[in-house]
Order: sequence, then C-alpha cells, then structure tokens
Amino acid sequence: MSVPQVLTDRIRQRLVELESAQADSANNPRQLLAARRRLAHAYRAAGAYDDALRWFAATVAGSAEMLGGDHPQTLRYRSSLANCHYAAGHTDVAIAMFRELFDARAAVLGEDHPDTLRSRGSLGYALHSCGRYAEAEALHRRNTGDREDVLGPEHPSTQASRRNLERAIKAAGDAQPE
Repeated sequence: MSVPQVLTDRIRQRLVELESAQADSANNPRQLLAARRRLAHAYRAAGAYDDALRWFAATVAGSAEMLGGDHPQTLRYRSSLANCHYAAGHTDVAIAMFRELFDARAAVLGEDHPDTLRSRGSLGYALHSCGRYAEAEALHRRNTGDREDVLGPEHPSTQASRRNLERAIKAAGDAQPE
C-alpha cells in the first residue's frame, strides 16, 4: 500500500512539531501531549495503525500521569485510542475500551454529556459491526432518545443516532432465520 505524499508530508511535519514540543516540554507539557496526538492522527490517516496506536497510547499515558486517568482530556485521548483500535480491525479491544470509556465518562461527565453519548454511540457502532445487533439496537435506541432530549431532534448527532438505530433494526431483522 502506497501512502499518498500529502500524508507522508504531514507525518514529517508532525514529527518536527513533536521534536519542538519535546524540547519545550518542561515549560509546556500540554503542548507535548497535543503534538503526540497530532502525530498519532497523522499516522492513522496514513493507515499506519501500529505507529498510530503507539502514539495514542503514549498520549493517554502522559495525560493520565499529568491530569489523572478520568480527567476529561484524558478521556478524549482514550477515545482516540479506542477509535484507532477499531479502525485497525481490533474490534474486541475497541469494544472493551468503548465500554470502559462510556462508564468513565458517565461517572465523570454525567449520562447526558455529549461525550458520554458519543461513547455510547461508538460502542453501539462497534457491536453492530461484529453482528451483535440486539445490543447495538438497545444502545442506539437509548442514544437517539437521549440525544433528542439533550441536543434536539434536528441536531446532526441526533440524526446520526437515528440512522444507526435504523441500520441496527434492519440488520437484526435481516439476521432473523426465515
């Protein structure tokens, strides 16, 4: 697989940014975390999942050390790590991480926080992708209702939840033996 030049250029740019952030990490440790995250995203966009996972994990570890494991920023980094595992095809790992992330966000941010709802949706999406339609449907049904209440029925995230619910219902019906 050939990586487009724009992505390799972006990775090189992010490596330079990381080097600069490392040199200044004593003065600005949060900048180092942000540089790691940007590098991880560049690797993910290039399909270099092993490198992306390594940098996302380093970002999570650094954030947990600096801010705490359940700090909202650390939770965002954990979400990026879980999503990268999903993109890399590590569905079982991603599902476990999405479950943990949903529970942590619900405890820290509350059940109705948009980040918590996003985690529930990600979990439902991952479950759907591996054929666990009933579980996915239940999560998407709850997410749709909660997003309607919190964000309104026309919000793009609510509409996405509604589409995910419709897909889960259809997949569950298609999977039924005749």
